[in-house]
Amino acid sequence: MATETPQAQKNAQHKLVGFTDAAMTAVTGEMVSSIAETGVKMVEMADDLLQPETLSLLKALPEVAENLERTLMEVKRMEETGVLKSLIQLADMAAAIKGAMTGPMVTDMVEKAIKGVELADTFVQLGAIDLVEGMVTAFHNAQEDTRGKAPMSSMQMMKAVTQKDTREGLTLMLTFLQNLPKELNK
Repeated sequence: MATETPQAQKNAQHKLVGFTDAAMTAVTGEMVSSIAETGVKMVEMADDLLQPETLSLLKALPEVAENLERTLMEVKRMEETGVLKSLIQLADMAAAIKGAMTGPMVTDMVEKAIKGVELADTFVQLGAIDLVEGMVTAFHNAQEDTRGKAPMSSMQMMKAVTQKDTREGLTLMLTFLQNLPKELNK
């Protein structure tokens, strides 16, 4: 390794001083302000990046990169097919509905929902599920029994009325029809 002579060092220092003097005379006040502004922005940016939340996010990024990439691809596909636009429109509509709803409207809707639940509970308590299943089965059987057959004649209907099962069914239907107006006019 060669050592520099004192003369070579003086020449290098002289060149450095000349360069520094030239640089100082070329710098304007605006340049200094611009450099200072840029420096401040860089410090602020570094401060933002050095927040604990940002650092933990940066540390977690390699672990979730694959999931993030899949998610972004799915969002891109949704955008290309128009699904994303539809979802945004749906969200806007829901927000508009929510904004238009008043307290009394919400109360009225909740009251109706409660009445609906109470009615459904009453149906279940009265055995409505079994009744409906029985009625559907009876109707299906009646369809099967009458398929391809001619309608009953008046004499056949009169004879059917004398049968116990038919009289029980007619009694139930007539009693239902008698009680219906009372219940509907409450």
